[in-house]
Amino acid sequence: MRRFSRHERGTLLVVGAVALFSMFGFASIAIDVGCIVTAKNQLQIAVDASALSGASGLIVDQDEAVSRAVATARRNTCIEKAVFVDPGHVEFPAADRIRVRANRSVPLFLAKLFGVQTAQISATAVAEIGTLVGTQGMRPWSVPDMHWMHGTAVVLKAGDKGAPGTNPSFYYPICFPPVNRGDPITGASIYEYHIVNGTDCTVSIGDEILVEPGNMVGPTRQGVDALIAMDPQAAWDGTRVTGSLYPDMTSPRIIKIPLYDPDLAPESGRNTIIVTGLASFFVTGMQGNNVIGIFLKKVTTGRFGYGNSLLKGVRLVS
Repeated sequence: MRRFSRHERGTLLVVGAVALFSMFGFASIAIDVGCIVTAKNQLQIAVDASALSGASGLIVDQDEAVSRAVATARRNTCIEKAVFVDPGHVEFPAADRIRVRANRSVPLFLAKLFGVQTAQISATAVAEIGTLVGTQGMRPWSVPDMHWMHGTAVVLKAGDKGAPGTNPSFYYPICFPPVNRGDPITGASIYEYHIVNGTDCTVSIGDEILVEPGNMVGPTRQGVDALIAMDPQAAWDGTRVTGSLYPDMTSPRIIKIPLYDPDLAPESGRNTIIVTGLASFFVTGMQGNNVIGIFLKKVTTGRFGYGNSLLKGVRLVS
């Protein structure tokens, strides 16, 4: 009986050791797998951001796309270290698409006891740049589409009669929301508010917009002055916006407005126009009673589609 007890104790000791070793192994797997999963998620987030930023650079060219993708990746971290994307890991599967790849060696912990030091992970993201046919944040002006080139100075709000695509009572001010989306709000105070803040409703190609008749000189000047005061040092140097307090073309002075066909100008009075396109401008200020803006390319948010839109958006694709 005594010999059986000793044998039993020895067996239990062996079984206990095996169980403890197994539990330790499972614990190491759980800890290291958790670390790998976390690192993989962080790396994917970084690569997604890199691809989206790179796609926005395609509005300029592929060199700009690579530069933005690399810079954005390095502003992100994976396991507390900056993510490194080599320019050689940036590809262009199509003219409007960018693919970004990144790799990372993840140090393991308990698995080292079994001779496994690191795990290799990778992540890939593809993003594209496309046309936006609807967006929010429009300002209360609509100008005739005259097929401008990048950097062209454009009258965004006319101060005198005879501007292209106008009539004796229409100087480009408009009201929101579009007639087909709700009841437009008229008046000088809301017009001035929308100059400074933009509208929170969506404006899309094909929408019908109510015009705001009258010259609106006072509200226009007050709104433009407030808009410029939000980023007073920003300026157009002939090729780009410089001196802005805001990064990456996000200055409040870079605005979005709808376009209409100059051959379909509204009749006099409180009539409507049809949105035929979307565009963006940098507001330089006022010349007399005219509001002047520089036409430029812009990447923003909105609804993708096909149409005469000069606004672009970026999105991840599978």
